[in-house]
Amino acid sequence: MTTVMRDPRVGLKHPLQREERVGTRRSTACIETYLRRGYDLFGGGKNGKDVVLLLELFFFYKVGRDNNKIESGKQAITAICDFLSHTKTPPWRWTAPMLYEYLTDMRARGLAPSTIRARHHYIKNMCDAILSDRDVANKVEARHPGCTFQQITDAKSRALVKGFGKKKKKLVNPTPNDMQKVFDYLESEIVEAIETGRQTPYILFRDRAIIATFDAYGARLSELRGADVTDFDFDPECPEYGDLGIWHIVGKGDKDRHLPILTPWIYPVLSQYIDNVRPHWTNNPKTPDEDRDALFFSNEGKRLSKTSIQRIIEKRFQEAGVKKRFSPHRLRNGCLTRLTDKVGLSTASRVGGHSHSSTTEGYYDKKASLAGDALSNYVKNIYKTHGGNAE
Repeated sequence: MTTVMRDPRVGLKHPLQREERVGTRRSTACIETYLRRGYDLFGGGKNGKDVVLLLELFFFYKVGRDNNKIESGKQAITAICDFLSHTKTPPWRWTAPMLYEYLTDMRARGLAPSTIRARHHYIKNMCDAILSDRDVANKVEARHPGCTFQQITDAKSRALVKGFGKKKKKLVNPTPNDMQKVFDYLESEIVEAIETGRQTPYILFRDRAIIATFDAYGARLSELRGADVTDFDFDPECPEYGDLGIWHIVGKGDKDRHLPILTPWIYPVLSQYIDNVRPHWTNNPKTPDEDRDALFFSNEGKRLSKTSIQRIIEKRFQEAGVKKRFSPHRLRNGCLTRLTDKVGLSTASRVGGHSHSSTTEGYYDKKASLAGDALSNYVKNIYKTHGGNAE
């Protein structure tokens, strides 16, 4: 029987019969091409079967975490098969020098830095998957005397799990002063444009609303980019916010979360933008019908792209005189840091859409914290209120 196949990177066009497959589980038929590649690379037999066993283990580990899709598992297995083909070595004999050689080879081949980082990330995940299932690891070790998965985590192989090369420099998040500086700048530009009778500063109002939304909600870039005005709803507990009381978000992993207005100042910023500025684009006949519900628009009347949002943030902070460069993710992290100060780690984690509080804890940046400013403001308020009566 002839098997019709697509490009080997995307798997089989028609599933193989069970007796022709090397995979042991029906749900791994979508990656059978890669399983067969690993099986044949080590000549089948005991070695080939155990490589297939570990690849299947990794596939389910990857797909089962944080509601990842099947495509994520396929990409992970593709990366591991490339590493296996390069080293000609099964996972139970991987060492740190092999990883260094592989990464160096990818650089020599001219692969993009993002591809190299992704491949290294998947290799690390493969090690995590093996070490998380000691039953399978012990069975493989028993069939291959002299091998040990402990080498993956020993001192000589730390690079395999903890990273390659120099430790990344910790990125900083915008401080409350940085945020105030950019808001003051945008406010002054808006006032000047209105007072001098220049054209209505629609772009300035839009950019202020974008930065304010990141700072108030801690949303992801993809979430803000995909936001529609129909995603906002009435909150019966806070009727003063009208139809902007709750923002319904479908985030990473298709997880829903419903965010109330967490900082009162965001309401006038958003309501002014939606009521008075957004119609500038929605009333434009050139705006595509599929984009008319979008919250934020480009100058051409289309839904803003991720790249455009990133450029807006970099541009406005630079114009405001903030020397540090910030991305949308840095604004998100800064928001979650300040929320942690206000409402605690667990609640901040739910607001951010994280499955584990430990992820939110990793975002915490002391410099972006409200703790110092809160104390300073408290002292100032005391002196302002009681200064005249102080003895």
